[in-house]
Amino acid sequence: MTKGVLAINGGEPIREEVLSFVPVEADVEKEDIEAISEVLSSKRLSQLVSKKVNDFEESFAEYIETKHAIAVNSGTAALHVALAAASTGPANDVILPPYTFVATANAILHQSAVPNFADIDPSTYNLDPREFEKKITPKTKAVVAVHMLGQPAEMDSIVRIAEKHNVVVVEDCAQAIGAEYRGNKVGTFGDLGCFSFYLNKHMTTGGEGGMVVTDNGELAQKVRSIANHCRATTSPYPQVPAHNVYWGIGYNYRMTAVQASMGISQLRRLDGFIERRRRNAKYLTKSLENISGIRPPFESPHGKHVYWAYGALVLQREMGVSRDDFARALLAEGVKAEGYCPIPVHLQDVFKLKAGYGDTTFPFDNPLYGGKLIYEKGLCPKAEKLSSQDLLLPVYHTLTEDDLTDVVTGVKKIVENIDELKDRTEVLHSPP
Repeated sequence: MTKGVLAINGGEPIREEVLSFVPVEADVEKEDIEAISEVLSSKRLSQLVSKKVNDFEESFAEYIETKHAIAVNSGTAALHVALAAASTGPANDVILPPYTFVATANAILHQSAVPNFADIDPSTYNLDPREFEKKITPKTKAVVAVHMLGQPAEMDSIVRIAEKHNVVVVEDCAQAIGAEYRGNKVGTFGDLGCFSFYLNKHMTTGGEGGMVVTDNGELAQKVRSIANHCRATTSPYPQVPAHNVYWGIGYNYRMTAVQASMGISQLRRLDGFIERRRRNAKYLTKSLENISGIRPPFESPHGKHVYWAYGALVLQREMGVSRDDFARALLAEGVKAEGYCPIPVHLQDVFKLKAGYGDTTFPFDNPLYGGKLIYEKGLCPKAEKLSSQDLLLPVYHTLTEDDLTDVVTGVKKIVENIDELKDRTEVLHSPP
């Protein structure tokens, strides 16, 4: 039993040091440090003068089981360069779910295309294929299928619909490296797959980093070129080296050799990281599944969830308090858990106000696109409801048994003292 005065009301907390729902420190081991030191000692730190980035790309392509992998300096850069290679622009809209990180939408804006939000499947938190098809317009160029929190999206249906309407499929795998759908790794179903190696992801390349994968050789060549200032691989001009020829608008999204060296080291341990996350998630589900008002995350029977975070739900009607009140009480106990996107992306100010480039509403409103999309409450009701219910709990691979016990104990302590929390919230929320 965990009965006792809640910490939010002055009781003894479950733990003194607050445990975050995502790691704030990278899992750096001796082999990572040695790999980085080797590159530093070589003094060849740029991918333009080092083979290390190419080695990482080859290793990653082999792991994902794809023909081409192109390393870049962030997951956002991966999304942007993928959409650029797919030739999206201001005459197009790109469909995406609103329950995602804002970078998914920002990458669309970086290409001056118009974000076109489609609602989610509330069981998986991912894009609902039926909602995706409803949102397709004559201007739709691409769809970004996000594998949220490590749960694979329904790629069979998404790809089938996209092929029917000639829409490019970009997979946002930032939170789902190593996840599988019907036996194949995510990132291999669409035209392009994008990954992130930020600090809190399943593996990191020194705090930042990203990768684009594809089986399409032409797209791979475009991605690699655009990420390197749109340098041509061969020169059409006599006596002019290819590295002095630029065919379009390009960017410097290159990964460094230092990042790549850590990526190679971390990739060797990735499957172990994932299995520990899945084991931790299984423990949380077994411990929480019979608690009224708490719903553990769904795992698709034909998908392998890799649990970037453990996305439970707090059902206010059953629990008697809101997700936010529950999260505040849990924080007081020493466990930081929160909603992933308490404001869905389509309701963020940048979209509601259409805050475009400079002091304009471009690309939201522009003559090349013609149509006008409105971002307002009710546009994606399932995502909006989920954003008030989801509670992300810690599940990452560096957690100890004591950490996991504290998470479960904290949740149970609040549930067993829920009347105490109800009384507190009623006082706080009552009118003066």
